Amino acid sequence: MNTFDLKTFRHAGLSIMTVAVLSCGAVFSTPVKADSPREDQTRYGLASGDGPLNTLLINGQPTTPKIAGNSALFVQKIAESGDTDVVLLTSVGGQACDAQYSILQVTPNGIKAPTPFFGNCSTASPSISGSRITLKFPKNIGKYVTTPAEVDVYDLATGILTKNGKTIPSACKLDDGVCQG
Repeated sequence: MNTFDLKTFRHAGLSIMTVAVLSCGAVFSTPVKADSPREDQTRYGLASGDGPLNTLLINGQPTTPKIAGNSALFVQKIAESGDTDVVLLTSVGGQACDAQYSILQVTPNGIKAPTPFFGNCSTASPSISGSRITLKFPKNIGKYVTTPAEVDVYDLATGILTKNGKTIPSACKLDDGVCQG
């Protein structure tokens, strides 16, 4: 194949690919992911931990109740269940506690009460099976704190939060009207 034929072939290939992508865009499109760990897109708007004093905003508006992280609030949409988007909130700590987590349900009518912030100050990633969200935390041996390993499970269907198999309060305790991480 000479140089001209190769250029024509590449141009034709690019054109065919462009037409294929444009015609199948609806099939291959995915929600736009935010560039920052402080925000993520839900079906009901952008959830962002960039509010004043690290508070959660949905579509630029504070939530009721207000939800605040420690030195930062990271937001990650982790699941959809019916008309509910499930968001994992990470309150980034300081030297004594790397992170604490809360699970929030975002619906067309607003948010449901978030869970209290939980975890043993080490980091974990969620795993999801059916309606259960599980976070496994390794034993945390730090400079300022030592905490045992724990497994926290949140059941979306019932709203029950357990720590190592024992039910713990599943609604965040408000401090001056704020669910504080």
